[in-house]
Amino acid sequence: MGVRVGLLSLLLGGVCAQLEVMVDSPVTAQLGSQALLPCTFTVADDPISPEYLAVHWYFQGQELVSYDDSLSVSRPGVSMDTEQLASGNASLVLHNVTVSEQGAYRCLVIHSPDRGEQSLHLAVLAVPTVAVPSKAVLRGEPNLLKCSVSGFHPADIAVTWLRAGEVLPASPLPAPQRNPDGTFNVSSSLTFQPTEQDQGVTFSCQVQHAALPRGALQTDFQLVFGVSPVVNIHAPTFVQGKAQVLTCDVKGFYPEAIAVNWLLNGVRTEAPRVNPNGTFNLESFYQFKPAAESEGAEISCEVQHETLSRPIVRSVRVHLEREGTQVSVIVLVVSVLVSALAVAGVAFCLYQRSRAAHQTFTASDIVGPKVWVPGEYVSLVCIGYHCPAGTEARWAECQNEELTPIAGGDPAGSDGEQQPLVPINALYKVQTQMLPLDKGSATLATTLMFRVRSPEDLGARYQCCFISKDGRTLSTKEFGDYTLRPSAQTQGPAVDSAAARPAEE
Repeated sequence: MGVRVGLLSLLLGGVCAQLEVMVDSPVTAQLGSQALLPCTFTVADDPISPEYLAVHWYFQGQELVSYDDSLSVSRPGVSMDTEQLASGNASLVLHNVTVSEQGAYRCLVIHSPDRGEQSLHLAVLAVPTVAVPSKAVLRGEPNLLKCSVSGFHPADIAVTWLRAGEVLPASPLPAPQRNPDGTFNVSSSLTFQPTEQDQGVTFSCQVQHAALPRGALQTDFQLVFGVSPVVNIHAPTFVQGKAQVLTCDVKGFYPEAIAVNWLLNGVRTEAPRVNPNGTFNLESFYQFKPAAESEGAEISCEVQHETLSRPIVRSVRVHLEREGTQVSVIVLVVSVLVSALAVAGVAFCLYQRSRAAHQTFTASDIVGPKVWVPGEYVSLVCIGYHCPAGTEARWAECQNEELTPIAGGDPAGSDGEQQPLVPINALYKVQTQMLPLDKGSATLATTLMFRVRSPEDLGARYQCCFISKDGRTLSTKEFGDYTLRPSAQTQGPAVDSAAARPAEE
């Protein structure tokens, strides 16, 4: 049949055409949708004869499908209903339309001895996604707001900033960046200095694009007046081969969402630790066991927050020191003993004892601020070293010689994961982090956070107790050395916590 139609078409192509081919153009389709490319034809005075019919679809010079007695598909994702050909419908269907399929298509119909063709244009539209990722600003300072518009097509787009419906001057829109799928992204910036008059006012990022059903899409938001964090890093003395814990102290920030990263020589050592709850202070811990090649290494704490245009980074350099106890033992042994064999034997015994001593559980003192202000958050931190598996940290409040349990921590395990700040009750939150060591032990860092109350907290002491798996008390530490300072809303002098406690008999 194909040969017959081809020969007849060539021999009789000059005869007066009795075939009319019709298309609708342009055709628009949403990205990822199913697109129908309409192509219909009529034969004057005669019914359509399938034995004299052939249909071909082309895109960018390449054949997509052809019908000549049977259907042949040259590219996946396209189809044509051959049962509709007898009624003059040669439309093509594109499934899961992509940006690369935008362009001119040609529908060629042959009904011997006539032939006809028409071209149509397919336009692929992708609806933009609009987001203002950060709404936090610093009061009275120049701030930069960004409106991210992503996944749109075609590239032509307009972005407008509004304040209470009034247009704001913004930076010129940069050229959109093309994504691998052919869609585009662009980010619009607004630089301004917010004042008290902007509190509670509705700001908007408005986008105009051809793919939007109503021509425009608008995201409304209100400013969040924030406070940037204060970041400090605390490091112990570094001793080769001995695990130590560094602390990154992050305070005074708002809003509450924050991320803390630890980096070694500029390389992130673990996934970011995110604090998504309603606290305004955070301690993050990093366990580091220096080797000889660690001399001069840089350890950094990186903090990301909505109010920061770039992260805050605090760093320390590793300078290794020899462990004084081991050096003194060796000097003593060498000075007293003459025999090389005896020296070796005694030194070995002392080394084993020293090593065993270093593996014994110890606990740090509770670390916390010296001045407390009613209404503000405080954090108390206590660290247990070489905790046996299953060790728990428990907090308690001692007020008027009455001990009230606050919380029990998760046992020290081997996963090394930081537990989230979990509300123990309406007043307190506890965070624990287990840092695995060799031979099943771990470093257990626990943090108690709460908002200072007055006069309820006056004279209170706080205990951190480490409990072994079998219920034994390994260590108890107490914190009560602080001064309660009146807030701006209260009057009166600062009161020392110890002076407020009842005298001990």
